[in-house]
Amino acid sequence: MDMSATMQTVSVEGGIIRPQACQLYKHYTFMIDKHHVIPHSWWLAAGKEVNTPMYNLCPNCHYEVHVAIDGLIKGQNIRQLSPRCQSLARRALAGAEQFSLTPALTL
Repeated sequence: MDMSATMQTVSVEGGIIRPQACQLYKHYTFMIDKHHVIPHSWWLAAGKEVNTPMYNLCPNCHYEVHVAIDGLIKGQNIRQLSPRCQSLARRALAGAEQFSLTPALTL
């Protein structure tokens, strides 16, 4: 995965580290990864400006989405992954088709 596209944030207020909500399942974590719905690397490979929504995900959900994307590309069964992670992975592939991007493995 292109780590230059990953922006991680930790929330600190008054010197106290605060939990942040993961946008996918609304659980709380102390670090958030900003996730491109359509992988950043696909845009770069196509020589196109990145044009995708971002999600604030916990590291577990973020990487589970990447596992789902790669599983779909490889033709693997992803049914045991979280439903919302599966959904985001399918959105990534639909977006690739919409914007004429070539899906490639992300991990």
